[in-house]
Amino acid sequence: MRNVLSAIHRNVRVARERLVSVREGHRRLAYAGGHGDRNLGDDVLFEAAQRLLEGFRLVTFRFPAQEERLAQVGLSGPRYFQQFVLGGGTFINTYGLSTVRAALRQGLPAWTLGTGVGSAGFNMSRQPDLAEWRALLRDFQAVGVRGPLSKAALESLGVPRAEVVGDLALVLARQAPTPPALPRRFAVNLILPPPHEREGFPYSRLEGLERAIRHFLALGWEPVFVAMHAYDRGSLHRLKVAVGCEGAPTHQPETAEAYLRLVGPCTLTLATRLHAAVLSCCAGTPPLSLGYREKCLDFMSSLGLEAWHVDLTSPREDILSRALALAEEADSLRETVLARAQSRQRTLRAYVHKLLVHA
Repeated sequence: MRNVLSAIHRNVRVARERLVSVREGHRRLAYAGGHGDRNLGDDVLFEAAQRLLEGFRLVTFRFPAQEERLAQVGLSGPRYFQQFVLGGGTFINTYGLSTVRAALRQGLPAWTLGTGVGSAGFNMSRQPDLAEWRALLRDFQAVGVRGPLSKAALESLGVPRAEVVGDLALVLARQAPTPPALPRRFAVNLILPPPHEREGFPYSRLEGLERAIRHFLALGWEPVFVAMHAYDRGSLHRLKVAVGCEGAPTHQPETAEAYLRLVGPCTLTLATRLHAAVLSCCAGTPPLSLGYREKCLDFMSSLGLEAWHVDLTSPREDILSRALALAEEADSLRETVLARAQSRQRTLRAYVHKLLVHA
């Protein structure tokens, strides 16, 4: 009974919120994403979408049964929404199917916005079943994806219209990089596989990361440990103990701007979470992406930075050597990294303008 009452209250609250938007005369877009779970990566994607889609009210479209009920009273479907946007992050997989089916059943014009294709992360197979997306994406007005690996995956599936527009969070790219602070700082983000994960990596794979951190510490550089989600704190604690930095604080910024202020002055970022690397690029801070899923390489390739990606599932790729090489080149890379992020920012804006001009 408690769960039923909770669901009723939630539906009533959502209905009231949507009625306010009607009264205020907003144009509305249904937006599907992973925001709202205090994961900075997902939350900044929603923040970026709001900035990019200025002039529209973005309304979270997530629970198909709820949307069907709301459509009956004109608070969902084409009577309420102008269009449906499948946003970030990596949603073209089994996670996104039910939401997209619901939007298309309602007859909403649909398009994707920098969406990734494939595994969203731990707890999902590296090669999720994508077969149903072939038919679903035929009904989309446009398919803009994160990077070249996403595009290739859809092409192999028989979806020829996909175009690389870049990760949605690149909308947040700054106008100029922050000069690197002195004494030097370097940012570190880490997420370890949960204990039951079958397609993760052993902690021993991070020996090169530990050695790189010790090397920078010996140079007098200050580590900046950054959690994108509360789960990262345990991973970072284990790493801090291993490198003798147990007393160092763990920062957990709650907005894109807070992350950019924190990491912008760093010489480089050692990043496991995808959006720790993406937001570092937005700040002009060169990242070394420690990829635990293909989505990390997909992003780095979208900016021509695949040389600064290390596959954590491949023991042949050495973290230490790549980290030291990046440190040598980091200062000269700042303008390049930011310029490429800004280029994708412009691509995203042009893509959205084309789709919204008649909305």
